[in-house]
Amino acid sequence: MEEYFNKSLSHFVKDFACKGELVSKFKNKKPISKIVKELSFPVAEESVIKILWEYLIDNNIVLLYDIDNKKNEQVDYEKKVNAVGKVHFEAVKKSKINKEEYDLIDIGFLRSDKDRFSKLSDFERELIEKLPFDNKSYYVRKEWA
Repeated sequence: MEEYFNKSLSHFVKDFACKGELVSKFKNKKPISKIVKELSFPVAEESVIKILWEYLIDNNIVLLYDIDNKKNEQVDYEKKVNAVGKVHFEAVKKSKINKEEYDLIDIGFLRSDKDRFSKLSDFERELIEKLPFDNKSYYVRKEWA
C-alpha cells in the first residue's frame, strides 16, 4: 500500500512540477525530444507525451470526434414572446465548437506519404510519430495544424 502511495505521489509531483513548463515549451512548438532534454525536472518521455496528449484533448486542440457529431451540440433556450404577450422558451441547438476554427488532418496519409512527411517541421513530425494518433483523420485547431 505504501509503495502504491509513493508511486502516486511521485506522479502527482511530476505532473504538478513540470506541466506548466511543458505546456509553455510545447506552445512555442518545440519538439518533444527537446522539451524532455530541457526540462528543469527530470521526467520520462512517456510521461511528457501523456501530459501533452491530455493537454491537446482537454483544450480542444485535437478533437477525438467528428465536429458534426452530437457530442458537439449544445442546447440553449431562448425566451420568446408571442403576439398576445405570453412568454415561452424555445430550444435552439448550437455547436460548441466552430468548424471554421479547425482543419481536418489525415494522420494516416501523412505517415504513409514519405515525401510530404519529410517536408514537415521537426515539431510536426514528432507530434505524428510520438503522440497516440491512430491512422485516421482528426480535426485540429488551425493555429496548430
